[in-house]
Amino acid sequence: MNREPGILLNRMEYIKYLPILEFCLEDTISQKSKLCDAARMTSSDIVNRAALLHRAIDNVKEKLLAKTKGVLDFELKNLEKHEQELKTWISWLSAQTDISNQNVSDVKMIQKNNQEIKGRKDWLRNLQRLSEIQHLSLSFKTGELNDVCIGSLFGSVQNFSITPQSPIRKGRRDTFPTISLQRTFEFKCKGVAGNVHAIAPISGNEAWICCGWGSREIELYHTNGDLLVSVTMDKPVDHIVSTRNGNVLISSYNGNTIWRLDEHLNVTKFAQLSFIPRGMVVHPETNHVYVCGVERTGSLTDLKAQTRRHLIAIFSADGDFISDITISPHDPHRLGLIGDEGICFSDYGKNNKRQLVVMDNDGNGLNIYSGRQELENPFYPLGTQVDQYGNIIVADWNNDCVHLLDTGGQFSQYLVDKDNGLERPCALGLDGDGQLWVGDATGHVYVFSYCSW
Repeated sequence: MNREPGILLNRMEYIKYLPILEFCLEDTISQKSKLCDAARMTSSDIVNRAALLHRAIDNVKEKLLAKTKGVLDFELKNLEKHEQELKTWISWLSAQTDISNQNVSDVKMIQKNNQEIKGRKDWLRNLQRLSEIQHLSLSFKTGELNDVCIGSLFGSVQNFSITPQSPIRKGRRDTFPTISLQRTFEFKCKGVAGNVHAIAPISGNEAWICCGWGSREIELYHTNGDLLVSVTMDKPVDHIVSTRNGNVLISSYNGNTIWRLDEHLNVTKFAQLSFIPRGMVVHPETNHVYVCGVERTGSLTDLKAQTRRHLIAIFSADGDFISDITISPHDPHRLGLIGDEGICFSDYGKNNKRQLVVMDNDGNGLNIYSGRQELENPFYPLGTQVDQYGNIIVADWNNDCVHLLDTGGQFSQYLVDKDNGLERPCALGLDGDGQLWVGDATGHVYVFSYCSW
């Protein structure tokens, strides 16, 4: 049977995806096992929580019983004291009545009685006090008991899913498409408004977000504004990125550790560093993690006496150190990968100068972008992303806009500006559907259609 060559070649083109599908099959089977393990752990946590609450309730019960007994003993003692005072006064006043009825003319007896009366110059005040009897009551007021308060006290079962980006990408164009951004979603982070300084999209409609500088919370949001789940870290969060397998990596400016949050919300150590980490980026092919930061040596108290080395380090997908390059005097904040050829990062530099630096993989400078002349305020780059075509996207805090640069770091156009409602943009993210996520200083997150990938 003859086959047309074109059809055969067409089918052969898709055979290259066979290993990926086989890996996905293994991952699916593995997920069944992981889900069962997670259900067992969840059930165990529920039972342990119930036991803990039983102990806590018994503890509260004993404290309330002890308080009841303490109040009873104290008030009974006061009543007994009051009773004795009343008896004393009744006895004394009764004696005065007897004396007045006897019509005794003995001068000495009258003088004695007068002296006793003078000795009790506060007798009216005391009698008034004794006649004011405090009627005590003791009762138990039951607390509110409903599904809402019980659920809040006991806890709840969180059920959510993370879908890592498919390794099979849509075919890309040979040339970068014309950009025409349209805002598709907008929402505000829950709680007190704060600066959105980290966004890690995990799908076209979900992203991990950290809102509020100094916050220890990372929260998973849907594009409709729903808060799906929240995780509290031990230290303040600086930056977050998502990996190909659905994990989330978290850096903190307070320490030398990168933490990993897995799909079951377990937090483990990803890598121990010799420096303080800042921004991170994950290589789309190797899954290697690039981390920028500063290594400090010398005095811990005298900052001027410290020796600082600004660097970008590379770690394997398992957190093993691979290599690093020194990029001092540049002071990187957020970074991106320009294919396999280079690195770009927002640079704090010296004398408060802000710029976007492009380097090759050996740390040799290729270009420095310092903003446009027509900008009203000095260029202040923060969040940095690189799209699949190698174009650089950078948020400009001072000018309420987002710049698009080409692969060499030359200005192409403004992607977003204040006309889009943006106010001091900080965090950027790109998802697998080609959408651009922008977080600003007011706690708002904007999602724009960027280009179809």
